[in-house]
Amino acid sequence: MPQPLYKNAEYSKLAANFHKGLWFERFFNYTDRTFQDVGDSDKKQAIGQVSGAAGSEQDIERFAARQIKLINSLGGQFQIFTLDWHFVTGMGNEHPVENGFLWHPTLGTPYLQGSAVKGLLRSWLEQNLEPGSQWLLHQWFGSEGKKPAEQQHDNQAGGLIFHDAIPVGATRVGADIMTPHMGKWYEKGGEGRPASRPDTIPADWHNPVPVPFLVTTKASFLFAVSPRTGAMKDGIAQVMAFLGNALEELGAGAKTSAGYGSMQRAENQEAAFAQRLQAQQEQQQQQALEASLSPAERSMYQVRQQLAADIRSGNQNAGGDCKRQLNLMVAGAEQWSQAELEELHQLALDILNHHGPAPKKGKGKELIISRVPSLHNICND
Repeated sequence: MPQPLYKNAEYSKLAANFHKGLWFERFFNYTDRTFQDVGDSDKKQAIGQVSGAAGSEQDIERFAARQIKLINSLGGQFQIFTLDWHFVTGMGNEHPVENGFLWHPTLGTPYLQGSAVKGLLRSWLEQNLEPGSQWLLHQWFGSEGKKPAEQQHDNQAGGLIFHDAIPVGATRVGADIMTPHMGKWYEKGGEGRPASRPDTIPADWHNPVPVPFLVTTKASFLFAVSPRTGAMKDGIAQVMAFLGNALEELGAGAKTSAGYGSMQRAENQEAAFAQRLQAQQEQQQQQALEASLSPAERSMYQVRQQLAADIRSGNQNAGGDCKRQLNLMVAGAEQWSQAELEELHQLALDILNHHGPAPKKGKGKELIISRVPSLHNICND
């Protein structure tokens, strides 16, 4: 049987931040040439190869920033939750190690689909809603119940948009083990074999079979909900509060009954992330502004930024850089427009007023006009 082209691919030569999900799902290395029986060593190797950091923190943060811009444009809200313990999702996905894993298609990190977030919140509400509150399910999710007998209104599109829960910051994945003790009974107990068969009876003589599977060991996730209609905008805060309860009490993903997937809100991370996002936005705005300026205007803008920092700090002795840049601009200002020269004159006065010498002194005026004669008239006005 022809071997796959990636059969001899060398994992060790891949980049540190490569897409581990692609390797795990598409480049599984079999030792069995029949591709029928995957041994325990193959499973451990497949999980061990992708264990550790998953995804690029820089790419993750850029993606999260774009997600928040979308959420804000829709009038939604977001919160960040961090894992109490392990988290796993996508175990039902087909994979040779028996248990699959859900990887983000572009980031190469674990994540939770928006449909799963919706199902989690609805499940919590169905368990905690007071009688007579089924209208809330109809308004938020589009139906009052899952059975036709429970429906009093026609189904409709729900009033909420549930976004994928994506990681923020570093994420790590690793191996975990489950040890089913009665595997043969689970496999063959319902196939009509006689109850006298020892391997089909649930009893304590069965040997445990360790089964490795992949889990998320460290991550914080950004959960977000947006209103589909204007009428839902005022209710988003309540939705997020209920979602926080659901994540804490029920947990997200698979194996929640064993304690997996429980999360707590991380308000400190939210504040830090919001600050980083604000700094990025200000940087982008500044870059856009500088790109719209002429070379002369850009040079003066950058020096003004430095001067403003010196004024805020109250440090008058740190003006060497400002004066150095001013000298460079004066030296190259022969071709500047009259408006640019006037702005340069004002900038020079501001620098000298703060850092000295005062503009009225000979050295101060000389510094402004020594290189560019056309500045002479401006300085004397």
